Amino acid sequence: MPAFVHVNFRIKDSKRQARIAPMFQQALQTAGGRIVHFGPVVELLEGDAPLPMAGIFEFETVDHALAFYRSPEYAPIKAERDLAQEARIFIVDAS
Repeated sequence: MPAFVHVNFRIKDSKRQARIAPMFQQALQTAGGRIVHFGPVVELLEGDAPLPMAGIFEFETVDHALAFYRSPEYAPIKAERDLAQEARIFIVDAS
């Protein structure tokens, strides 16, 4: 069953963000993931205020999503991302 990685974030450094975006997209594609959604949060419906941007990435399974997140290919992107963004990231199992 598919798994979805959700990210809610705020860009802290737009130059770093622009530099890592194509690297992230390539690593995601190589890992078998795909972008389902990427863009601004439109409106808060309930709960605490979200960060202004959101993304949803689909993987074949939770294990595939975790393998991507923990992979040596993603590690340098994550280090840069931590400098470029404030982010909340979680996995949803669609089974």
